[in-house]
This record gives sequence, C-alpha cells and structure tokens, in this order.
Amino acid sequence: MKIPEVPTIAISSSSNSPGITLTLESTGILLGILVSASLLGTMAVQLITKMNRISSSIAQIEEVMKEHARDAEKIRQIEKTLDLHIQEYVNRKDVIQMVLGQLDQKINHKFKRLNIREYEENTQEE
Repeated sequence: MKIPEVPTIAISSSSNSPGITLTLESTGILLGILVSASLLGTMAVQLITKMNRISSSIAQIEEVMKEHARDAEKIRQIEKTLDLHIQEYVNRKDVIQMVLGQLDQKINHKFKRLNIREYEENTQEE
C-alpha cells in the first residue's frame, strides 16, 4: 500500500537548516484555530458588553428603588401629619359644638326667664 503524498507549501532543500515546514493541512489547521479564536474573542466581547449593560440596568433600577423608598417615607410622614390635622379639626369641631350648645342653653334659659317675668308682670297688672 502506497502512502499518499501530502502537498507542501514550502520545502527546505537542506535537511540541516532550521525552519518550519508548512503543509496545506497544517496551514488549514492554523487558520481554523485563528478563526475559532477570533470567533471566541468576539463572542466574549459581546458577552461582556451584555453583562455590562445588565449591570448598568441593575444599578439604575437600584437607584430608582431607593428614590421610591424615599418617596414612600415622605408619603408616610405626610399621612401622619394629615392624621394629626384631622384629629385637631375633630377636636376643634367638638369644642365649637360644645360652646354653641352651652350658648344655646343660655339663650333658652334667658328666654324662659324673660317669658316668666312677662307672665308675672302681666298677671300682676290684672
């Protein structure tokens, strides 16, 4: 059985001189390795770019969440203040109703006394 010859690109004529012998097969393998490495490098760069975008998005989301937390705290403080104002309004309303009730009682009492005096004066004249 005869071994097929492998095509060569460059052949050194002297066997003693140092050098690299390239064949089409070794050149194809080398080019395949370089293309694969280039592809892997490109994919790595794309992956790193996507990871950086995701990281940036997460940082922005965290900042927005912190802002919302601050807003929520402000809303709680405003609600507490509103509750205090509402309670103050209810207390003032109760006091005013009590004072008006007392005033109404005094006015009614004065009218009753006035009616009694008029009645007594009218009955004494007769």
